[in-house]
Amino acid sequence: MISDGYASTLKRLITFTQAKFISLADIVGYDVSYVNKWSNGTKLPSSRYVERINEEMGQYFADLIIKQQKKEKFFKTFPITSDTEDLGFEISQYLCSAYRSTLNQNHTPKNKESRPAIKVITGHHDTAAFLADVLQKSIQNLEGDGELLVLGEFNTLYQAGFWKYLENIELESTTLTIRVGLDLDKLEKDISLVQNIYQIINHFLDFDFVFYDMHDIDNANLIILKGSFAVQYALSNPPRFNMCTYIFDEPTVWDIYERFSFTGTSKKALTSIASSLGMDDMGYRTAFYATNSFFFFLANGFEFLLPHEVFESILESTSPEKAFSIQRLCLTWEEVLDVSEIEFLMPTTSLLRYVETGYIYLADVQYALTPQERKAHIQSVLEGMQKNPHMVMGILPFSCGDSEYKGENVSFYSNYKTGFLKKNKRYIKNNAHPFYLIINPQFHEIILHYFKSLKELPTYHQYTLDQVTQKYKQYKSLIDRTLSLQE
Repeated sequence: MISDGYASTLKRLITFTQAKFISLADIVGYDVSYVNKWSNGTKLPSSRYVERINEEMGQYFADLIIKQQKKEKFFKTFPITSDTEDLGFEISQYLCSAYRSTLNQNHTPKNKESRPAIKVITGHHDTAAFLADVLQKSIQNLEGDGELLVLGEFNTLYQAGFWKYLENIELESTTLTIRVGLDLDKLEKDISLVQNIYQIINHFLDFDFVFYDMHDIDNANLIILKGSFAVQYALSNPPRFNMCTYIFDEPTVWDIYERFSFTGTSKKALTSIASSLGMDDMGYRTAFYATNSFFFFLANGFEFLLPHEVFESILESTSPEKAFSIQRLCLTWEEVLDVSEIEFLMPTTSLLRYVETGYIYLADVQYALTPQERKAHIQSVLEGMQKNPHMVMGILPFSCGDSEYKGENVSFYSNYKTGFLKKNKRYIKNNAHPFYLIINPQFHEIILHYFKSLKELPTYHQYTLDQVTQKYKQYKSLIDRTLSLQE
């Protein structure tokens, strides 16, 4: 069996363009059986004629891609730059490169180990462009759920511009778990660095991040996409990528992954991902609300102090199992919200979005309050503040000068002992997990400190019951007009 480097490349092009074997055979002037053999790896084109064959097939594939309006998708799928002026020529060169690679593999003596397939890229601009290209194309074309293992420090990589290389990746039927290290000592010294973490997890809602203490992992300057490739990189100071070694030999990639993977090791994560927090007797939520002090940063509406009629409506719209859990949560909240010390912090963007849409993500249920239910909710909030003088409402207005806020979609919940982050499920396009559980106490303290530090911003304002009531009276007509448009 001939190595399938050329065969797999040809097969991918045929599949992508939906080219017919008989048409290809006609283009290159060979019997259809030859084209079949080239694509299944049982035969290679003659070296004497391969350049002509690849040139003719390359042009044919290019014509099909243009005709089918698949150019953009093609550049995302295949390792060919989008700024090419002659697509047919680039595809033919791609086929020729695969042909040479297959020949080299076949000519390697059997008694001599073949060297792993590697590529070295140097220079900041070339390295950055290459990393962005290989990450986007490899992740975008995952056939199943993927795992990106990043053996480096999150904030250092942030400074180097690494996370922006994941832009424009759309995962609809697959998920990607990203495992990466954090320097907790650095975070404690500079609490503002938490903003980088929040910004990234807030931006990439379709990815699942799992963080590890850098003291517990190997700082090997490795980026590994499980089963696909491994990249070892070098950073300059200040952090910039100036060289990387790209390894794409499958056995070697798997060997590297197994050596550095956290799976089955004693290395404990700082966070974990969850599809649900659990609402049973021994579930996470039960334990979370078994204290009397809370801090909530709410980016996805205000799901607390809901009127009973809203709870009833939610119960009717969900399954019996979830309904029972929500009833229990409602009773728990009634006890907690009446007597506990609770501090709410909300960006104005969140409040405005809630007034306009009524959207909340309550426990594991998404629900949109009707305009009338939103009006009743406001009254219920005022009544709740009257019952519990230990309830604090803090608002953080958005302004163009604030670098802190550019559309929040991740909320933070803390009981001062532990906490979790909750994504806005409305904007998750795939099956990514909506919850981050903060396992490590030190990391929880750091994140809590960061969100509480937002109160020191000059735009922050804390409202008493009287002030909230006054604000509601002031803007009641505007709120009523806004809601009336949706009735």
